[in-house]
Amino acid sequence: MGYEETLRNMSLEQLTAVIEALQKSSDSYFYIMDLDTYTYITTEKMVKRFPFDDIMSTDLTPLFSGLVYPSDFPKLQADIRRCATGEQDRHEMEYRWFDRDHRIVWIECRGTVIPGSDGHRLLFGRVTELGKEAKADNITGLRRETRFQYDAEEILRDMPETINYMMRIGIDNFKEINEKEGIEAGDGVLRELADCIMATVDSKVDVYRLMADEFMIMDADPQSEADARDIYNEIRSRVANTVREKEYSCFYTISAGVMQEGFENKSADSILRLTEFALNEAKRNGKNQMAMFDKEAYDGYLKRLDIRKLMRRDINSNFKGFEVFYQPIVQTPDYRIIGAEALLRWSCEKYGSVSPAVFIPILEESGLIIPVGKYVLWQAAHICKKWREIIPDFHINVNLSYVQVHKSDLLDDVDRCVREVGIPPESLVLELTESGYIETDSRIKELFQHLKERKYDVALDDFGTGYSNMRYLQEIEATTVKIDRSFVMKALQNAHDYNIITHIIDMVHSLGSSVCMEGIEKEDELDKMMKTHPDMIQGYYFGKPSPAEQFEEQFLHITDPH
Repeated sequence: MGYEETLRNMSLEQLTAVIEALQKSSDSYFYIMDLDTYTYITTEKMVKRFPFDDIMSTDLTPLFSGLVYPSDFPKLQADIRRCATGEQDRHEMEYRWFDRDHRIVWIECRGTVIPGSDGHRLLFGRVTELGKEAKADNITGLRRETRFQYDAEEILRDMPETINYMMRIGIDNFKEINEKEGIEAGDGVLRELADCIMATVDSKVDVYRLMADEFMIMDADPQSEADARDIYNEIRSRVANTVREKEYSCFYTISAGVMQEGFENKSADSILRLTEFALNEAKRNGKNQMAMFDKEAYDGYLKRLDIRKLMRRDINSNFKGFEVFYQPIVQTPDYRIIGAEALLRWSCEKYGSVSPAVFIPILEESGLIIPVGKYVLWQAAHICKKWREIIPDFHINVNLSYVQVHKSDLLDDVDRCVREVGIPPESLVLELTESGYIETDSRIKELFQHLKERKYDVALDDFGTGYSNMRYLQEIEATTVKIDRSFVMKALQNAHDYNIITHIIDMVHSLGSSVCMEGIEKEDELDKMMKTHPDMIQGYYFGKPSPAEQFEEQFLHITDPH
């Protein structure tokens, strides 16, 4: 006798015992369905998890109508009917059930039809929760990233031309919602956003929940004429309405990154990577907006990553490729050289000489500015000691990064450098860029105070480019205020800005600080700006940044005897 006949000849009690025994060794839920009488036998474990009245049900229609997600029910019904009529001998579907708390649960249902000798047919199989395998999300009722990868790979391989758009949506500041409002509030926001998305997109459009607070919409319907921006705006509007209806009890906005073309020869992983970049661009640009994927911007991003990798390699190779240049600073009115600003330069074989405007932000974003900042400080201190033998009151200006201020023991680093190199504190001028942070950051104010107590001179750099406020000068008591070239150029071009600079310099002087004017390049510029009475000048007119040896030859008349 075959196993089919053995199974068919079992009593109800024996069948129940079999599936209960199987249940003990598996996380799946086992069932037997009589396809002639539509009797359904399952386990106690399934009854506890889902809204079954008992382990045996004799009327599937009311049972399944309350158990199965409504839009999935017709598809399930048709598939079971094909098994019952003999059109197919396998049942394999992924669809949605409701649990006992009426939450959506994605399940995978598999079964094999076992015919009896009398023509009677049984469907024997198992039900697996996809959420437990990270294939579906029980919070939002959506498929997970693994399913997106499977579906996307198939479409990208066979029909990339049918893809209208891929949209990656993220909740702005979702981490703060979880931290301030709690995990349950965060889950509620995820459900709300999922509902807003599903209410907006067409039924043929696939929606997935990715990691954390992100969702993916894949419109691969050949007949679709939906515009990605219209879809995003509609979802954003629904979110805003939901937040307003709940009286702003949990406020949030959404950003999106979109791809609309270039799907040929792409993988699901690359789509995830490119849409993540576009989403991050939307958030970097202010959040609550949509950004289209821009290949040129992405190539620039990859280049920055490459530069960061190369700089890290060079830092670990004793700062290979890094060099400190020096630009002269002269005093007025005799234009005698009294100092220089230390300016970092970097070059490599792949990119040649890279602009500081490119590599300095990368150093700051990555934190590499901390070891590089120490390198510049020590290089400048050693050269300052040498040059003070020629000009006793010579000083060197060294730029500080906010990253150094916040994430390193900057004061200890400066103290140690000055002590071990053997130079007086006043030979170093520490520059910090003028910014709104100065007004609000007590740590920076405290640092400036400690520097002054140790007799280090402090310069406020780039004055006039950002949040210029004369109160900064009073609170920080900067030794020197450096007026940025962009501000100087405005003063050279119109009388209004010229008068403003004149009054600023007068006020700086009244506070007991000095003024260094940056960016003077021509003689007529010098003549005009000298009438505002700056104390120091720094600009190409007196000298461009140059390596130490060249600086020595040009300005200190020191030549290598060899």
